[in-house]
Amino acid sequence: MLFRIERLLEKDNDMEKMRIIGDSACDLTKDLETELSAERAIPFFLEIGSETLIDDENLSMSDLMAKMKACVGKMGSACSSPVHWMDSFVKAGGGFAVTISSKLSGMYQSARLGLEMAKDEVTGMIGHVFDSKSASCGEVLVAMKIRRLIESGLSFDGIVHKVEGFIEEMKTFVLLEDVSNLVKNGRMSKVKGALVNALGIKPVLCSKDGEIDLFGKIRGSLNIATKLLDCVAQCKRIIDGHDLVISHCNNLQLAEDIHHKARERFNFGRIVILETKGLSSLYACDKGIILSF
Repeated sequence: MLFRIERLLEKDNDMEKMRIIGDSACDLTKDLETELSAERAIPFFLEIGSETLIDDENLSMSDLMAKMKACVGKMGSACSSPVHWMDSFVKAGGGFAVTISSKLSGMYQSARLGLEMAKDEVTGMIGHVFDSKSASCGEVLVAMKIRRLIESGLSFDGIVHKVEGFIEEMKTFVLLEDVSNLVKNGRMSKVKGALVNALGIKPVLCSKDGEIDLFGKIRGSLNIATKLLDCVAQCKRIIDGHDLVISHCNNLQLAEDIHHKARERFNFGRIVILETKGLSSLYACDKGIILSF
């Protein structure tokens, strides 16, 4: 039986110690984990045909990509149980959690239940679960916003309010170079997948209230960065001073090209380039690019 932990929270001192807990769709690097006092702690389980892989720091990305390419069956994912989240909240003494969109996975609900279970074990625990309504670099961008607000000295309630508003305004775009995984997990028909590949069409997807929506299409392989940033310009998001986070799946050259052209074209604050981890790679596919701002 779990024991009950008595804890008194000194708000002024403890806010700066609040940790950020992410699921494994949050593509944090080790450096960002240190900088943000954050942890990519809660794994997804990747289902590649008949094999299940744990999306944690021990996952070999080269092995995952090879298994994805060789798989002729279905691919998908499953989320961790609330107990995983409870254990992380108890270990951290509370904190802020950031999950993949609740429209894409049950991870958000698992995290909320895990937090309530942790509060039953730790008296006075403060915590909140944010539904990023995004994934990958979108979750990282939310974590960056949380840490900045903590450092500004804002109250717990103030941080929750500001971050929830930020999530509503945040935009995420996904450029797919390869749609084979969408076919394998049933999100696109085989006929449509073959047609997209034959015509050299690269779908540009966007987040719309936490769901995936088709924003546009890019044809050909020339000036991809410029064309993708055209999509950014078309959205109504205020960009000046906001950060841009770019995740790529084996496509550093294009990510750097986007970084360079975004600096020339927009007034972004910080621009960060990341590599996709397991879950993000499963859905972004090889050479995929994800932008959040």
